[in-house]
Parts: sequence; structure tokens; C-alpha cells
Amino acid sequence: MIEEEWRYFAPGGLITPGGPSEWFILDWDQRRIISVTMDEEQESEDTAIGHLKKHIDALGPDVYAIHLSQDGELISTSTKPEDDQAWCVYYPPLQHVQRPKHVKTVLRSELLELDRFGPNVDLVSYLPRADATEPKQAAFKYYFLSQFLYVIWHEMNVWMRLPAHPNVVPFDRLVLDELQGHVVGFTSLYIPGGTLSENKSRVFKLEWLRQLTAVVDDLNFKHGIAHQDISARNLLIDPKTDALMLFDFNYCGQIGGIGYGEDRNDVKGVIFTLYEMITRDTHFRNVRHSEQNPADVQGLEEWAQHPDVKLDHPVSEYRVVLNDWVDKRRTGRQISHYKEASEYIEWPEFPQPPPEDRVVTYINGDTGTESHVMLAHQRRDERNKGNAILEWERPARTKLRDGDVLLANGQFAPNN
Repeated sequence: MIEEEWRYFAPGGLITPGGPSEWFILDWDQRRIISVTMDEEQESEDTAIGHLKKHIDALGPDVYAIHLSQDGELISTSTKPEDDQAWCVYYPPLQHVQRPKHVKTVLRSELLELDRFGPNVDLVSYLPRADATEPKQAAFKYYFLSQFLYVIWHEMNVWMRLPAHPNVVPFDRLVLDELQGHVVGFTSLYIPGGTLSENKSRVFKLEWLRQLTAVVDDLNFKHGIAHQDISARNLLIDPKTDALMLFDFNYCGQIGGIGYGEDRNDVKGVIFTLYEMITRDTHFRNVRHSEQNPADVQGLEEWAQHPDVKLDHPVSEYRVVLNDWVDKRRTGRQISHYKEASEYIEWPEFPQPPPEDRVVTYINGDTGTESHVMLAHQRRDERNKGNAILEWERPARTKLRDGDVLLANGQFAPNN
């Protein structure tokens, strides 16, 4: 279930000096936008979100907007279609995605929702098929807001192009919508047991540190890819192989190219991650990436092992392995551009949509060339046009009864 602190997000709003304030608040749990209006001017969406939490479970699925008093009491609700603030975003056709030959596809309606991990990420299982090689469970990552379009595009393209690696969670399938067969997201194999951040009862093994440095070297030097978010929350342990596995490539970039930032380099990430695993002290990373200095950690005379942390070797041996690897990275082979990697990874730019899904933002008077940006159409306008709409809304997790079975498209399974 999505944690309460991550459940709400305001992608937009309309604020008038002196009031009123209108916030368009997304409930990630229901994948639904509610317009919240208060008569006073609000400096941020926090007040509106706080009050919405008190009413969200009582609002019917057809409510698009609510009006609240200054103390958060419900004044009125609206089910008028013109108050619908949801958007229909663009999804690329499968034929425009240059997928590797080994990557298969699955329809969104062929996935059963098992849990909601967080914004844009669910735990799913595949509907039964004759194919016995189907993984039983997978993590489904998707988008339905334009703000997340490019993030998912880059992560999907990098991950599905990485060759099989014993220390990388396997990419599994591209997920297609049921209306046009366009790509709405992807799945990766689900590894049970929780991340190293979630499951802290394990003995953190020295071998897992060696595996982490090895997979980082392979990503950087072999494929020219920087993960850029090395941390305990992105590390799992495969219960079958007892191997450390890295996942979540949403911050990754090509070294010296798309999405890369030296302030997020993976050597720094490994240093901080090991220190945090042993000491459970995270304050060195609670600043901007540009201000994070790994020397502050490596230069400490002692790393105080947290009393609840279990290790299979003395702390000193972990530090020796880490320092030897860091020295090799500093004095050994360097690459400044991903194409210097032996098996570098490239992927296409997000495909241009057809004219009806573009908007002209600028025309150069000298050359006559046009600049385009993606256009996410408002759902109410698409309904007025009679166009088919890809829906994402679903019942609140807390309202599901025993025996209820949801598909990944938010609809109840036919045998429900």
C-alpha cells in the first residue's frame, strides 16, 4: 500500500491574490485528480491536501471537485464534467519503440494488481497462460501524467537494453494499453524479501559489497551507463542465489550524455551507501548532491557500527575493500563519454507524435522551422469529442473487500 506521506501530489492549481485558491490534487492511490477550492489565498498545496485527507474516503467516484471552508469543512462537491481536471497523455505506438528482439509485451488488462508500491509503481502478477515460463510476479512501472513521460521513457530504454547480469534485476515486458496497443509502461521481475532499506534484519555480507562495486564497474565501463541513485532502497537480495541485485534506473544517464550529472556519480553513491548500511547515519546525504563530499565519510577515523546492524566481517575489512576499489577507480581507467565504453548503450529519442498530439510553441522567422512540445489533452475535451479514453482511475485500496480482484487498468477482474 502507498504510504500516506507519498499518497498526494498537486500537479497544478489556480491561485488568486487574496483568494480563492484552487489546487488540482492527485491521489496516487486512486490515480484520481480532485480539484480543491478554498476561499483564502494559500501559499502552498499543503493545507488543501491536509483537509482533502479528511474527506477523500467519503467522496464518490464521480466527484471531480470540492469546496472547503477555512477550517476544512466540506461546503459542496461537484460531479460536473467541466470540473474534471484529469489529462490524457500521449503514449508511443509499439512500432515506434525500437525494442530488442527478446523483449516481449503484455496488455495492461492481462495484469492483476497485487499491491501498490508507490506513485506509478504496482506489484502485479500475470494472468495464467499456457506459457509456464511466465514470472509469477512483477513490478509494473507506468505513467499517466506528462511530467513522468520522459523519465519512464529513458528508464525503460536503458533497462531493456542491458544484457542479463547476476546483479541487476531483470527487465521483463513492455506493457501495452487495451485500446490501441501503445506502450504505457514496463514490468521488471519482482524479487521478494524487501530492499536493504526495508529489511534490516539481514546480515550485510562483505561479498555483497564486492558484487555492488562489480556491477557499478560493468554499468560504467562496459555500457557507459551511470545509475546515479545507488542506495539501500534500490538494492535487493535474490533469495534463490543470495546475490545482491540493483534496480530502479529512473535517474540513470549516459556518462557525458543524456541525463548525466557528475554530482550523482556512482562511486560517491557506493561510498555513502556502505557507510549508511553500517552506521545508519544518513546525514551526509541530506544535502544537495553538489554539496555531498565522500571524503567526509572516508576520512572518518572510525565508522561506528550501529548496534542493530549485523555484518559477517569486521567493519575494517569493509573499509579496506571499499578504499581499494575507490583508489582503483581514481587512478585506473577513466571514461568521460559513454561511447568510450566497450558495449555502450544508446536508445532513440521519444518519438514525435502525430500533428493532432502536438502544439506549436515557436516558429523561427528566419528558417520557418517549428518547435513542438507534447500536448496532453484534457479528458473532458476528449469526452466531448467522443474519443476513446484510456482510463487509469481505480478504487481506494482500503475499500477493496476480501475476494476483490483488480486488473492493472483499475477495473475489476471478470470473475470478481
